[in-house]
Amino acid sequence: INHWAIPRPIWRVMEEEKEAAARGRLTKKQRQQQLDFKTVTGPREFTRAGTLHAVTKLIATNNQPLALADNLAFRNALVSMRPKSTTSDLPSSHDVKVHLHNEFVKHMKKLKEEIIVSNFPLQKNPNTLTMYLTRRLQERYR
Repeated sequence: INHWAIPRPIWRVMEEEKEAAARGRLTKKQRQQQLDFKTVTGPREFTRAGTLHAVTKLIATNNQPLALADNLAFRNALVSMRPKSTTSDLPSSHDVKVHLHNEFVKHMKKLKEEIIVSNFPLQKNPNTLTMYLTRRLQERYR
């Protein structure tokens, strides 16, 4: 059958099945499957801010203690990744704590704005929005 005679949705499914079979195909030895690895590119250059953000993300998402940033073995691992780095390039636990706090505050402000905007019927009059927000704040702190 010629491929132009097959409807497109059916042809697409056939192509996907063919690709899946090629991905899971056994090697010539018929013992191992070929793995479908995808490469991930990281940051291209070293920056203090990038390192601080990466260490903060590691500590926050992996439930690590803040003291990890001051751990000598961890700092040595960071230096081994970039031998030119100095101690001032590496984040301390205080830097991580401040960065984590600032990122949390930014996230909460953004979330609050999204919630208010989604709950407020948008009108063309900006004074209405100001009065609405003022009223909401007054109700909250009574």
